[in-house]
Amino acid sequence: MIKLFKNKVINFSLIAFGIVAFCKMEVVEAQASHAFRTYKRETPQKLPENQNAVAEGKKVYEKRCWYCHGITGNGEGPSSITMFPMPRNFTRNEFKVRSTPFGSVPTDEDLFRIITSGIEGTAMPFWSTISEAERWQVIYYIKTFNEQFKKDTSPAVLNVASTVATQESIEKGRELFKKVKCFNCHGDEGRGNGPLTVALQTQWGMPYRARDLTQSWNFKGGSAAGDIYRTISTGFNETPMGSYKETLSDEERWSLSHYVESLSKKMASDVVVKVKLLEEGELPDHPADEVWGLAAPMEIPLAGQIIAHPRLWEPAVDSMMIRGLYNDREIAFLVEWDDRTNMQEDIFRDAVSLQFPVKIPESLKKPYFGMGDSGGVVNLWQWKAYWKDGFGAIAEAPGNEPGAIVELNAKGFKKISVQPPENQDVMGEGSYENGRWKVVFKRPLKTEDEKKDIQFEIGKLIPIAFAVWDGSNGDAGSQKSVSSWYYILLEKPMPKTVFIYVLVAVVMGASVELWFLARLRRFPPRLEEEGQ
Repeated sequence: MIKLFKNKVINFSLIAFGIVAFCKMEVVEAQASHAFRTYKRETPQKLPENQNAVAEGKKVYEKRCWYCHGITGNGEGPSSITMFPMPRNFTRNEFKVRSTPFGSVPTDEDLFRIITSGIEGTAMPFWSTISEAERWQVIYYIKTFNEQFKKDTSPAVLNVASTVATQESIEKGRELFKKVKCFNCHGDEGRGNGPLTVALQTQWGMPYRARDLTQSWNFKGGSAAGDIYRTISTGFNETPMGSYKETLSDEERWSLSHYVESLSKKMASDVVVKVKLLEEGELPDHPADEVWGLAAPMEIPLAGQIIAHPRLWEPAVDSMMIRGLYNDREIAFLVEWDDRTNMQEDIFRDAVSLQFPVKIPESLKKPYFGMGDSGGVVNLWQWKAYWKDGFGAIAEAPGNEPGAIVELNAKGFKKISVQPPENQDVMGEGSYENGRWKVVFKRPLKTEDEKKDIQFEIGKLIPIAFAVWDGSNGDAGSQKSVSSWYYILLEKPMPKTVFIYVLVAVVMGASVELWFLARLRRFPPRLEEEGQ
């Protein structure tokens, strides 16, 4: 009996973990699918709303929705504890993306668009994979959780008639951004690091994170100017983001939308980071050096580490940027990521690491991307933000950081070793400004310790992976944002013979042309007389 009970407990635990893991894979998939997500504005013809449709919608809900939103629609499904933001509570008026006034419930069409497109920056994936009929049916069932849908039968709907952005409208929007104090939450440069956001998160313990306006892939309900205009006009229910419909005119809201759109960038991601050759001069030591402008940046998507304990279910950092330079002696990388607070809490510090296999793989087989494995040792370069005993529970990091970089080796999460002082070859510096960390890593191309250090070679694809820790989010150890394997490629220098070949080709082409011209002058073509 005891053995049977233990087996049942184990089986139940495995099932529960499986549900949570499956739901977290939905989170990772939802975060990673931003490149393929398009907010759908058009909706097909509605199905009749009747008891049969509601009954069919209940089946869809219990098959696909309950494990996040809960069986009663209260947002407390078995996987909800691992998510930030939490799944929507359908029994309350928490609906964010709407075309209806602030405080109102959304229209059926609003719900259809969200179910079809998902919500960026959350675990809500797009459900365009299920039929249109099923989407309408589950909407009718979701509405049964909230009595307000019966009261708001004909809410006023915002008309979004798109306007074209101009330099004048963008500049006007910039002034409005200051006038209505958007920077209090979103920060001066729109990175979500405004003083009110920082205070709510660090001093009041409230889980509000103002949207990072530079990351268009995380805009809820779409990133086009019309989507931004809708959000400014209707606000997000039950959040500090209110409606500005009564505060700003229609023209002003469009200007503000155009300015916000100008702040945002698209995620320029790829598989290979191209490291540019710097033929003259020294590699930069400081993040603000203008030389970094010669290297092409690449955005790297990140997700919470959920393989080893402790797991990060609620990552604060979901992307970072990298660029690289090298010369005949050294290689340098500049990594950047947004951080709303720059607060180092207790033993938790902001940090970033680069990971390489010790040996460049000769095949597709690589060490495990999560700190290597017994069959593949990895070389780690880790930078940590400033910390000093005696600063108290929370310390604000200074703007510039000394070269606090440590080289490590790992064969898995539990087999990590720090290299001895004489083998610490990586130097660097970090800088924090306007809600963004910038950190430089710099090391010789070759080192004496070939067994523990990656040896860089020109023209070869070298695997690289990344990890970022946000101290104010409690990140430490294996609780971090991580990437999968990417590659770096040290671009080959342009052979000087190429320029010689080009010069020879130009000279030969010019010579042939001159020869033809000379021949035409010497032997001009005879034209037949008119009338012959």
